Amino acid sequence: MLRRYLLLLLLLRFMLDASIPDPISSESEAALYADRFETRNALTYAYGHVLLSYDKNLFMGDKAVYDRSKNSVTITGNVEILGAEGNKIHSDSIVFEIGKNRITFKNFYHTGSDDIWLAAKEATKQDSNYSVSNSFLSSCSSDNPDWSLHFERADYDSKTKHISLHDVKFYVGESAVAYLPYLSFSLDRSRSSGLLMPYFGYSGDEGVTYEQPYFWAISPSMDLELDPQIRTKRGVGLYATFRFVDSPLSHGEIRAGYFKDFGSFSNIHNLKYDSHYGLELLYENYDFLGSLKPKGYRDGLYANIDLFNDIDYLNLQHNTLSHFQETSRYKESRFNYFLYSDENYFALTSRYFIDTESPDNDETLQELPSLQYHRFSENIFNRYFEYSVDMEFRNYYREEGTRGYKGVFSLPLSFHSPLMNDFLNLSATEEFRVSDNYFSQAIDGQKHYYSLVANSEIELCANLIKAYSSGIHTMLLSATYTKSSIFDEGNLHYEDIKDSIRYDFSIEPYTDSRITLSMHHFWESNGGVLHIDYLLKSDYYPESDSKWSLLRQEFDIGYDKWKYSSLYTYSFAKNETLEFSSKLSYGDEIYAFSIDYTWKKDYLGYLRWQKELKVDARYRQNEEWSWYGALSYDFENDYSKDWEVGVMLDRKCWNLQLMFKQETTPVLRDSGPGSIHNNSIFFKFNLVPFGGTGLDRRLL
Repeated sequence: MLRRYLLLLLLLRFMLDASIPDPISSESEAALYADRFETRNALTYAYGHVLLSYDKNLFMGDKAVYDRSKNSVTITGNVEILGAEGNKIHSDSIVFEIGKNRITFKNFYHTGSDDIWLAAKEATKQDSNYSVSNSFLSSCSSDNPDWSLHFERADYDSKTKHISLHDVKFYVGESAVAYLPYLSFSLDRSRSSGLLMPYFGYSGDEGVTYEQPYFWAISPSMDLELDPQIRTKRGVGLYATFRFVDSPLSHGEIRAGYFKDFGSFSNIHNLKYDSHYGLELLYENYDFLGSLKPKGYRDGLYANIDLFNDIDYLNLQHNTLSHFQETSRYKESRFNYFLYSDENYFALTSRYFIDTESPDNDETLQELPSLQYHRFSENIFNRYFEYSVDMEFRNYYREEGTRGYKGVFSLPLSFHSPLMNDFLNLSATEEFRVSDNYFSQAIDGQKHYYSLVANSEIELCANLIKAYSSGIHTMLLSATYTKSSIFDEGNLHYEDIKDSIRYDFSIEPYTDSRITLSMHHFWESNGGVLHIDYLLKSDYYPESDSKWSLLRQEFDIGYDKWKYSSLYTYSFAKNETLEFSSKLSYGDEIYAFSIDYTWKKDYLGYLRWQKELKVDARYRQNEEWSWYGALSYDFENDYSKDWEVGVMLDRKCWNLQLMFKQETTPVLRDSGPGSIHNNSIFFKFNLVPFGGTGLDRRLL
């Protein structure tokens, strides 16, 4: 037996003798390896561990025959082809026509990184194009696949990864359940233009919902998604989302939408508006000015804009922009620009709120704009003394009601020093603060509130750490004394300003003598199995009748897969609990659940009462079946806000989800804010890797 050797010269001779022009350029080098070679007339035989390398592809088999007269190579016996793009082909035999750059397969089986396999008795490959007949494909196991597509003929371009099927039958197991004369799709997971999977839904009030998204890959750095929808009993609408990346350090999204209700639907439900429209923008840039910035400075721009005429603009979106901030009532938009160095920080910010429970937004207070400057802490005299500077300007605007603006200048001077061989740390701060406030409407005949205040603070703290055989204990103890001294207030005094004005325009209260005591414990066991975090903090007012004010306690403990946390706030002045929340959770590969209870009291008049219980649970029966459920109950109003129960089956090559749920959806009526409780059934089916569709049906 001859040793394995390289036949580059022999292959070059074959190609020079061929009558068809040589398709193998210098960029497509060919090499053949084998254990043994024989030549008989025009035929050359290669035996054992045959390996042909051509155009970044590897052809392997037990035997190869080169026919010089036909300029072709036939490989048989356990034929395997490894493609340059990660695909793999198995075949009983292949005929490689070198001059024509064509390959013919017998008993063809193709797999790739797209999780799809394709089998056929015969197939041909011309350049990058495959043509197969009487074939079928699937992403399930090749032994008794759960689903498969059978077709008479298929054309597949390995470069574009686009496949076209003719006379297609969809099989579930061994039974044909659907037929299509033609089916075309892409196996490429990169961005490309085309229709996305549609969305179907049904509601007794809105009828059949159909949404058909279209995705346009404009360029590698931008795309556009159009989402037209129709609700047969309600109306029609269109949402459009434009995404872009304009630099390596910036990106954004813009969404606009419009939905028009039928007159009958708007009248039946007494809606405030029959047209719902809006505009949303998210943009982040971490080098906005680029080379225009002063030397040594960095900057950034963040815009989160959310504008719409009523809450149904958001309700009618199938997929919302989840990064936008949402609360139960107010929708907030922000625009922030900041420029900073190691010494200075400048910021321009704006905050805009939409009250979704108000028929208009005229009385909603906005911050348009705010300016801020901060000088980072810097030592003076020696390392124990330092100072910083803060300045800000805020403009408070609304169409109706009191408007105003304020300016604040703050100069804190601090002293820090360790005591008792670093056992204690002493810090003392004297802050001089000047505040100017102007109002559009007079308060006791005055539109101007001015104050000059000195805030004094002295703190003693200790950071103690001790190691044990089972873990490490850390204890932080602190006592802080604070005192505010008012030097000047002008003609309008703080106590003459209404609480609502103080709250709206962030007029800070001035503190008489106050002592804050804090104790913070940390425990971390070796290996991290057990950790404990406990905080106890309270304020004491020596000059007040009630003396003690608030007591705040936070407790977190984690052991293995269990976690428990609680927050408790108690008012000594009111002699009652103001807030209590508690959450217990557990999670592993099979079980997961959490119980979360929150109780808050509206003691300032700005927050609503809240008594709410949330429960979430999941059970993974095995690798295929998972069960889950969630409940949110409002004890204050004695009703179930939201609940859902469901099951998910994951067979790797396909999955489905079935869920029953109730949702509380806010709406705006002519009479004011309202809500609708929707009981619905949700069904989603996904065929890997093609995607899926779903049904969301609201039950009467």
